[in-house]
Amino acid sequence: WKRPYAYGDKAEDEVRAVHDSLGLTDVSTLGKLLVEGPDAVALLERLYPNRFGDMKPGRIRYAVLTSDGGRIMDDGTIARLADDLYYVTTTSTGADAVTAWFEWWNAVWGYDAEIVNVTGALAALNLAGPQARQALGRLTEDDVSAEGFRYLDAKEIEVAGVPCLALRIGFVGELGYELHFPSPAGEHLWDALVAEGARPFGLEPQRVLRLEKGHVIVG
Repeated sequence: WKRPYAYGDKAEDEVRAVHDSLGLTDVSTLGKLLVEGPDAVALLERLYPNRFGDMKPGRIRYAVLTSDGGRIMDDGTIARLADDLYYVTTTSTGADAVTAWFEWWNAVWGYDAEIVNVTGALAALNLAGPQARQALGRLTEDDVSAEGFRYLDAKEIEVAGVPCLALRIGFVGELGYELHFPSPAGEHLWDALVAEGARPFGLEPQRVLRLEKGHVIVG
C-alpha cells in the first residue's frame, strides 16, 4: 500500500485539527476478517490472550495477537456482530499473515469456524476529533448520541446513503468513529465527510497522534 505522508506542508497542522476540531484519515488498508461458526469464540480465545465469549453482540474489544512463542505479531480490534460471528481488524501490513495464521491453527485444532478475508472488499475511514459526533449526526438518521452509541460499540448505520459498520473507537486519542463499508463507495463517503468540515490527515500525523496517546505501533 502507498499512503499519504501528509496532505499539507505541515503534518503538525493536521495533528492539531484532530485535537481541536475534526480530522479524517483513510484506513482502508487495515486488514478485515470475518470469523464465523460454532467454534469462532474458541478459536479466537486460543489465538489471542483475550476473552471474547463474554462480549455481548455489538461490542468491541482491543486485541493483541501473539505468536506461539508469546511475541506480539499484530494488533487490532474484534467486534462481536452475532453469537457466532466476529469482525476482526489487523494492521495494514498484517492481513495476509494473520489470515494464514488463523487458517493454519483452525486446521490444526480442527475447529468448526470459517475465516474470510474481506480486506479488499471494504473501505474504511476514521473520523476523529471533538466535532466528530456532530458531523456524523448530520449525515445519518441513526442515533449517534453518547448514550445511543457508546465507546466500544459496533453498530450498523447508514451514512450519506451508504450502509456502514461503524466502530466507536479512538486510536488517535480523540472522539472517533471508524466506518467500514463497500469499497466502491469510498470516494463518495470521503467527499461527504470532507464537506462536513473534516480535514484529511496522513500517515505521519496518525503516528504522532497514536504516540501521543501512548498506543503501541506494532513493528
